[in-house]
Amino acid sequence: MLLAVPAVATAARARAMPTEAEQQEAVARVAKLGLPIYEAGRQGKYVALTFDDGPGPYTGKVLDELRKYGFRATFFVNGKNFRSWPDTLRREGREAVVGDHTWSHPYLPDLPVAKQIAEVSRSARASSAITDDRVQLFRPPYGSSTRGLNAWLKRSGMLNVLWSTDSRDSLGADRTEILRLSKAGIRPGAIILLHENRGQTYWAVNRLLPYIKKKGYTAVTVPELLALNPPSLSVVRKRAGAGVGFR
Repeated sequence: MLLAVPAVATAARARAMPTEAEQQEAVARVAKLGLPIYEAGRQGKYVALTFDDGPGPYTGKVLDELRKYGFRATFFVNGKNFRSWPDTLRREGREAVVGDHTWSHPYLPDLPVAKQIAEVSRSARASSAITDDRVQLFRPPYGSSTRGLNAWLKRSGMLNVLWSTDSRDSLGADRTEILRLSKAGIRPGAIILLHENRGQTYWAVNRLLPYIKKKGYTAVTVPELLALNPPSLSVVRKRAGAGVGFR
């Protein structure tokens, strides 16, 4: 969902947030390139926290922490989890933005393009059926996509969202290292990679959110970030020009 703002958010912040139409336009502007994006522009003190591999047992806790600060985030979810956590996915749709992370979390370059597309489309359809929201964002498992899939994403109007900072929580980093890396990555337009169903990540997020607020930043969704800090399309092309992020 692109428009909903947490009840705890101040009126001033609510007025400052871009409208749903502005967010959709911002996503479409970049998606039409058919390239992955790693970060937004650097015009304002806004960052996007993104959480992969849910929904699951820690999702509600993460959403509770975000609400305390009037922050929002983006959750890249796997369709295989929806049956066990449908109400949690609905809450993500109400309080955050839900993106697609495939149905079963495969390494996409190992699959034929038709199966890659099936992984994405199956999960996106199931997510939309539960949340009543169109899925506009996609993140490939392990950050690895293909040119064929990116061409399909472009035709579908979906944006491939990668990251500027990896917290390394899925690579065995302990909680203090997750927090250190995430803090180091906070800058205007940053997109931080986290995983929502890890206890060490939840510990780090509890300490990261007050740090973000203390530094004068606001954590927003990816569509909000792209509208507030629009990236240069030439920079997006340059970053992806060497084929980084897809094969």
